[in-house]
Amino acid sequence: MNHWLVAWRNLMRRKLRSFLMILSIVIGVASTFAVVAAVDSAEKAFPIYLKNAFGKADFNINGTEAYFSEAVHQDIKKIKSITSIAVLKENTRIEMEGENLSPIQKRVVITGYSNLDTPVTDFRVVKGSLNSDGAVITDRTAKVWKVDVGDSISFKTDHGVKSIKVSAIVKYTVELMGPSSWSMANYHPWSVAVPLSVVQDWYSISGKIDNIQVKVKDVSTSKTVESHLDQFVKNYDGIYMQPVVIDFESTFKTLDSFFLALYIAGFLGIALSAFIIFHSFYVSMKERKNEFAVLKTVGYTPADIQAMVFTEVILISIIGTAFGLLFGYAIGLGLKSLIFLIYSVYEGSMVIVKGMILSVIAGLLVPILAALYPMRKAGNVSVIEVLKENQATAFRPNKWLAFTGILLIASGFFIKHLLLIIPLMIGIIFVFPYLFKLFNFLLKIVYKPSFRFSGEMATRNLYRNLGRPSMTAVILSLGITMIVLMSSLNSALLQTYEKVIYSSYGGNLDIMFHHVEKEDLEVLKKIDGVDEAVTYSLQSVVWTLHDQQRKLPVYGVGAEWIDRFSLFTIPDMRNSDRIKHLKSDEILLDKIAYDVWGGIVGESIWLDTLQGLKAYKVAGIVDSMKNSGYGAFMKEETFKESFGLKFERNALVIKSENISPLQLRERIFDQFGERIEEMFGPEDWVSVISATFTGSFTIINGLVVLAIIVSGIGITNTLLISVMERIREIGMMRAVGITRRQIIGMIMLEGLGIGLVATVIGLLFGILLIYITSTFMEVSSLTFDFGISWIIIFATTLFGLSVSLISSFAPASRAAKTKLSEALRYE
Repeated sequence: MNHWLVAWRNLMRRKLRSFLMILSIVIGVASTFAVVAAVDSAEKAFPIYLKNAFGKADFNINGTEAYFSEAVHQDIKKIKSITSIAVLKENTRIEMEGENLSPIQKRVVITGYSNLDTPVTDFRVVKGSLNSDGAVITDRTAKVWKVDVGDSISFKTDHGVKSIKVSAIVKYTVELMGPSSWSMANYHPWSVAVPLSVVQDWYSISGKIDNIQVKVKDVSTSKTVESHLDQFVKNYDGIYMQPVVIDFESTFKTLDSFFLALYIAGFLGIALSAFIIFHSFYVSMKERKNEFAVLKTVGYTPADIQAMVFTEVILISIIGTAFGLLFGYAIGLGLKSLIFLIYSVYEGSMVIVKGMILSVIAGLLVPILAALYPMRKAGNVSVIEVLKENQATAFRPNKWLAFTGILLIASGFFIKHLLLIIPLMIGIIFVFPYLFKLFNFLLKIVYKPSFRFSGEMATRNLYRNLGRPSMTAVILSLGITMIVLMSSLNSALLQTYEKVIYSSYGGNLDIMFHHVEKEDLEVLKKIDGVDEAVTYSLQSVVWTLHDQQRKLPVYGVGAEWIDRFSLFTIPDMRNSDRIKHLKSDEILLDKIAYDVWGGIVGESIWLDTLQGLKAYKVAGIVDSMKNSGYGAFMKEETFKESFGLKFERNALVIKSENISPLQLRERIFDQFGERIEEMFGPEDWVSVISATFTGSFTIINGLVVLAIIVSGIGITNTLLISVMERIREIGMMRAVGITRRQIIGMIMLEGLGIGLVATVIGLLFGILLIYITSTFMEVSSLTFDFGISWIIIFATTLFGLSVSLISSFAPASRAAKTKLSEALRYE
């Protein structure tokens, strides 16, 4: 006898039920595969991307003035074991015909390189050549500008309009970062690379550069080269050397929590599919007990029957896992692309080995584990008990499980980690039958007067098979809990971020010039719409932490302006008072930098200054959202003494009330034009944060929705089984005059009851989770206050009830279409 063929025939006896079980496995395997593959791809690609994007050079030679002599580069090129390029950046404006564009949309950062084709630039050519003395643009810029290799592009400079041919189009890269459309150009400039001599000629600054980038040919000689360069810069006035430091932790500091939430949401699908498998096989074994009894009378042993059922489980597992891997790969590609898009990572291959192995194991093992108890029951069927035709005993919830569930739920108050979701959800599962029983009593109070016969029968049917609908409802309830938690976290964190950003951004606009001239500040203050303005110093300083080098943005702050241009906040103290009391060897850290540092107030951190490594005592902690809340602050005088910069690049602006942020940008740009490199306001930072968080939580909620689809499958499956068991009863109802509409209403109300109970309990536990997480959870060192969004509650309620009603339609329709003659003959 072919066991596989018998298993297939047994599954085909209940085609819809088997299809729903397979579908639940497909969704569970697909979500598991997609999450693991996407997260593994991100974890592998992000550090590589950071290194390729920001770490092509190993050392930078910078000047304390805006420019220094190109002769320095000629001397550096004599050093063996390195590759180096000289760089000069200027700002210009593209001349574009036939486009209705504002001047601010035409901003271009034009960068001159002494050599465009080196390991330091590492441009990946799509079309053209890097050695043709023309302009180099990215494929994204070429698409928006509608230009190709050989076309001429023109720029407006201080010395008139200058033209140059496009010699190469390269893949999008950080060095040539630009907007993706003309509308985005309102906020970000375009970027073009040209030979160094072109920039020097266009701007009449022959022999001048502003940066030298150095790459070590052999990594093993890095320390030797660093020591050589350190001695080299000491031979020149006005230059200094900085190693290029890639700080993955600060760049993607929210990833760990995001990935954990993704894992929880992804594995929720396979966990819920286990409920479907258990429930379906449990009911199937009860339906087939007569069959198993007959098989025992003809010589089948319990092991033979269990093997037959085991083959059925393996068959649906293999089918579900195979299709799940296919769908999971497709979902994983989309999920990876979304994650990369949200965190502005532009490349990375798909890593599938770990995800495939885990998904195959989950797809095969989880259904087997879920079906173990039903298989054991099938093998232990008693022929004598079957012949007695005993009636099924009523379901009785296990008190010990309920007590364990209460303890698990209570433990959530003491677990200060997002993993508290796991014991809390297990606790919900254990206590759910009692909660369902309570809510069913409340349903009876509402259903009977509202829906009369159909309502009374619906509550009665739910109660007499309490275990089955409660098991189905808990699946939907867990999904509702996750959606409420994640949506509320998103809303609460965004509100907190927005509040802190506006209170610590330093004004309405932060402008970065190539360099600030002496008269620029007064000119800026006189622009219509500018209420107040100030310039400040900023430098990314190398600091040493646990023998590792990191970058720390350090701000030079003046006590006379810091209250009006608040770059940070301190509880119970004026910013100016805090700065006035800072000594020359003291520094303030914001919360994120303080947490990364790991020391305590009063201890010292070591920063790389012009005088070498120097210790600065941490005098206090402040709240700030500049540079994503990762930085340090010191007195202006201390800053200039420590880092030697004789020019400033940044200006803060407070606008008048009668002008919009965009109008302010346009007026400032009209005045300073191409000298402006960037203009960024708090509303821009809020939009960036909002896009990142909303995108992240949307991905998580999307995976939870997949899990809720599994719960919808469970509701359909439960009601179909209930209808099949009550065929004769439904036939009798039809025989005494109950209409099809009343039958449909009865089944739909049963489904609605399951959905209503699941939604209410899910909402309550979701709110509980929001409260618990608000007591400990931090993102970028920001906490959030407990609060409930009634919009989220309403939307989630509507969604939960809609899932239950839609899932009830097919069973209700089947019940209504049952022929009376067939129903009365049904065994």
